[in-house]
Amino acid sequence: MDEIFLRFLQNTAAEAAALGARSDILQLEARDPFPSPRFDCTFHVPYLRRLAQGTVEIDPGPVEGFIRFPEDYLWSTDPALYLNVAAVLSPDFLHPNVQAGAVCLGVGFAPWTPLTGVVWQLFQIVTYRNYTVYERNALNPLACRLVRAHPGLLEQLPQPRLYRPRHAARSMEATTG
Repeated sequence: MDEIFLRFLQNTAAEAAALGARSDILQLEARDPFPSPRFDCTFHVPYLRRLAQGTVEIDPGPVEGFIRFPEDYLWSTDPALYLNVAAVLSPDFLHPNVQAGAVCLGVGFAPWTPLTGVVWQLFQIVTYRNYTVYERNALNPLACRLVRAHPGLLEQLPQPRLYRPRHAARSMEATTG
């Protein structure tokens, strides 16, 4: 394994631990022994789910996801890298940026984006802070149509914070440490 990529993964492991400690809704675990290029991530948030008959409802969650850094991640020239780093594993998850589990992190996504950046982008997607209802800008045109047809459902979804406010994190450290 390349020494620079190995250091990136070592830093990523430390980032993962810090992210999990700062969040009430995120669980982030390495899938492989240290240092891992693969992480399971769970967001404890409700989401829109497409039922077999084509209707949409709110699922209480959680949203199961996956992040993978390919070995050439730091210097990748893959024009589709933004489609190959994150996935949503929750069945029937409905979002214009998600098709068959693949997540579009956006064409502006760059190699070397740190774990915190990938988690933040995935959080923006699973909480519907980042979505489009225009088919020409989406990975999943059917999801665009369904989200447009059910605007009231998006309004019902809570907008949780990914991280606890800093003063709350310090209070918890004082009571647990």
